Amino acid sequence: MRFNNLCWPGSLRSRLLAVYGLSMAFSALLVGALVILMAKPFDSYALQRGMGHAAEKLAEWVRFGDDGVPEGFSEHEIKSWMLTSLGEEMQLRITDAAGRVVFAPNGETQALEQNDHGFDPELKAFAYERGGVVMRAGTAALTHEGRTWYVQLAISDRMVDWLRESVGLPALWRGMVAIGVVFLVVFLISTHRTLQRMLRPLGVAAQDAQRITPQTLDTRLQAKDLPREFAPLVEAFNLVLDRLQAGFRNQQEFLSMAAHELKTPLALMRAQIELEPDAGGRPNPLLQDVDHMARQVQQLLHLAEVSEHRQYRIGDVEAAGAVAEACGYMSRASEQCGIRICAEVDAGAQVWRADRGALFILLKNLIENAMQHSPGGSTVTVRAFGHGFSVVDQGCGVPAADLDRIFQRFWRSSERRDVGAGLGLPICLEIARAHGWTMQALPGAVGLELCVRFGGGEGSLTPPARPS
Repeated sequence: MRFNNLCWPGSLRSRLLAVYGLSMAFSALLVGALVILMAKPFDSYALQRGMGHAAEKLAEWVRFGDDGVPEGFSEHEIKSWMLTSLGEEMQLRITDAAGRVVFAPNGETQALEQNDHGFDPELKAFAYERGGVVMRAGTAALTHEGRTWYVQLAISDRMVDWLRESVGLPALWRGMVAIGVVFLVVFLISTHRTLQRMLRPLGVAAQDAQRITPQTLDTRLQAKDLPREFAPLVEAFNLVLDRLQAGFRNQQEFLSMAAHELKTPLALMRAQIELEPDAGGRPNPLLQDVDHMARQVQQLLHLAEVSEHRQYRIGDVEAAGAVAEACGYMSRASEQCGIRICAEVDAGAQVWRADRGALFILLKNLIENAMQHSPGGSTVTVRAFGHGFSVVDQGCGVPAADLDRIFQRFWRSSERRDVGAGLGLPICLEIARAHGWTMQALPGAVGLELCVRFGGGEGSLTPPARPS
């Protein structure tokens, strides 16, 4: 039977169930066809072979008289009316060794014998015709008190055919249908449950694979509970993860090493430039370029560090202390820009669960970003509350079309006044992701509000909200 051109459902369980169901249906049809074709020949063969066994069984029920001669059958086993009512269709004899009939239900005196062969006690099963009707007969020997007797039984083919057509076949078909339906239902249910249990580890492996992120590339799928056929696929997937992890590690190591290696020559260049003669009080463009490069190198180093989530050490951090530390660090830069930093800590902001160093970088970058977009004489407000914090500037805001882009690496707005590298907010986003926080850019009444909210679990970061 070919299944190549069939349109299968998508799941492996459905495919297997469909194959099993169609195979069972085809097998049932084949068996039914064979039963129909072979029923009559097999019945005749089985009947003729079985008459000898039936005669042997009847021999066990023979009842003897006081003279030791058989006089009938036990009434407990065979009622007398059963022997006389079907006299034309069933023949019964008890004979001696010479073939003389000593008992017959309807008084017959002729022993049963094969056509033109005479009485043959050694013939266990044979067929003969009686009045144009084929009879199937069998003979069984019986020894009692040293004498041997023979029990003969014959049944007509037409009686067997009638019983088969009127009783046997309908009962057979009903039995086959009932057994087939019950068997099919039990088989499909048990197969479904078995496949469900067998494929459950595959679903668990799929969920484990979905949880793998660039920050959890050290996770590997386990093949011990999976069917053996899926082991090569799992091993191949783990090998892919090995290559990805190696590439990601090399990338992070290169980024970190490059940043570290660039810091020393930049510091030396700055020192050498500062030692040169004063240019009349004018700012040195070369020194500004060096400072810009140093800032980019520092941000690349921070980005490499915050991308390694396994290095985070989460603990209790006092909210007011964390905000005061970041604001104090940025106070000198704010004074140079003529911008005031205002910290507002709600009573509900007591203790946060975070990595202290990463939280400091997050707050510092947000404050620095707000200062870069705020005019002189304005205020940058840092608000801390129980479930998060926000930084609000008083700048010109961000166009609605750019709200979704401000967290992209190296993206810079055309309205920026500074010469940053476009990595400050991506670093903040990476830190928020590592903590399982959400980060949004919300247009305020004046300027832009960058809001960080706690909770939601790792990887649940929501995209920046669009203004309505």
